[in-house]
Amino acid sequence: MQRTLVTLLGLMMLLPAAFAQKSPSPAEQTLLQLANQRRAEHNLAPLAWDAALTRAARTHAQRMIQGPGEIQHQYPGEPDVPLRVSQAEGHFSIVLENIAAAQATPGQIAEAWMNSPSHRANILDQRMNFVGIAVIDDHGVLYAVEDFGRNVPAPRLDEVEDRARQLLSDRGIKFVESPTSKEDARKSCETRSSPPNALIVMQWDGPDINQLPVALFQQVPQARDHTAAVGVCPGARSSPDFTTYHVAVLLY
Repeated sequence: MQRTLVTLLGLMMLLPAAFAQKSPSPAEQTLLQLANQRRAEHNLAPLAWDAALTRAARTHAQRMIQGPGEIQHQYPGEPDVPLRVSQAEGHFSIVLENIAAAQATPGQIAEAWMNSPSHRANILDQRMNFVGIAVIDDHGVLYAVEDFGRNVPAPRLDEVEDRARQLLSDRGIKFVESPTSKEDARKSCETRSSPPNALIVMQWDGPDINQLPVALFQQVPQARDHTAAVGVCPGARSSPDFTTYHVAVLLY
């Protein structure tokens, strides 16, 4: 059988790092309290204040003041929301954002968000556990940004490897119990290459090993007919502030 190398790209964000946190302003504190009040009414856990999300929110609030026309989540030349959070040294798996610009009080902005289905959904998203809020008063107009995040723990590479094995085993894939095959998988991961003795190599990046790419089984349905080995190494986008994993699955 011809050897095949399949690369699957995963979407990722990050875990909040420990930084000295700047206290929220009174307006920002109001939005935080109101958001958590609404969450409590729906039996949801409160959002914790996060410094990195706040830095990202304040950066975007400043950009909103400068941008002409309707406010936007991303202006020409500006990074998207996940990248803004990453650049602010945030580490999350999911990032959501609410924005507003109005001659209004923080309470009125919070009420308007709750009356908007998409903004309300962000505030009441049960996956979110951190938030950063920015409110800037520019000549009587309040520019407000709420950046929500879901943190992801950063386990050791061997823990990720064990978890990947378990998830694939649960899908019916059998593993080669050989130190050599495990070493081949790890080398394949590090070099992004296909060993000569492997029939198929599947590789992907991601921050959360629990999220296996759907394409893993769509593109290689015959995976269950082979034995496998798994290797894990740092992802291409990893840095001290942004942790992802690259996973290689070798089929024999």
